[in-house]
Formats: sequence, structure tokens, C-alpha cells
Amino acid sequence: MLYDVQINDRGQITIPKELRETVNLKAHDRLKLSINTDGRIILYKSDFFDDVEDLIRKDLKNEGLTAEQIEKDLPGRKKELGKALLKMASEVDQEIERGEYITLDQLNEALEGED
Repeated sequence: MLYDVQINDRGQITIPKELRETVNLKAHDRLKLSINTDGRIILYKSDFFDDVEDLIRKDLKNEGLTAEQIEKDLPGRKKELGKALLKMASEVDQEIERGEYITLDQLNEALEGED
């Protein structure tokens, strides 16, 4: 279904209520805009992976990379992060198999004891 919207004088649009409800958009949700190869605007709700990518971009920028270098290095950094997360998950699985783990309740108790 297509929805007609109009840009106001301040460059804003209102997303129709039916569409917001359909895709579960709430006030203060972060949205991303991009342009596809046909020049059409794509609008989507930001998710965890977008947030991680934004953090990687910020790190690369802080390292002094140009916008072009950031785009070139971003896939490699995402791959490195993915490998690190998979390694951590594997290590956790091994700890669980050995019985070397604590529950979240135990962790919370330990952290409360540090105060």
C-alpha cells in the first residue's frame, strides 16, 4: 500500500497513523533514510545492527579516516566484530559445558556487593 504525504515548510513529513501502527513506530524511534539505485527514498526503522554500524563509523572517523576511507574499511571492521562475537559466544558455550558460569541473579548479587 502506498501512502501520500507532503513535506511542510520546515522539511518535515507526518507518517500516517495506520502506517506507524503497522510497522510499530513510536515517538522518538530512530529512522534511517537512504536512496536506492532508482533514486527512490527508502525509510526504515533503525535497529541494533544500525547502531553498531554507527559506532564503528564513529570509531573510524575518530581515527582520522576520510568518509571514503570509512566506507572502504567499514565491511572489514564489521567482519572483525562478527568474528570476535562468535569467538566470545563459543567461549561462553565451553564455560557452560564445564559448569563454569553464574546466573544473572548471582552476577547482580556480586555487583551489588561491590558498592
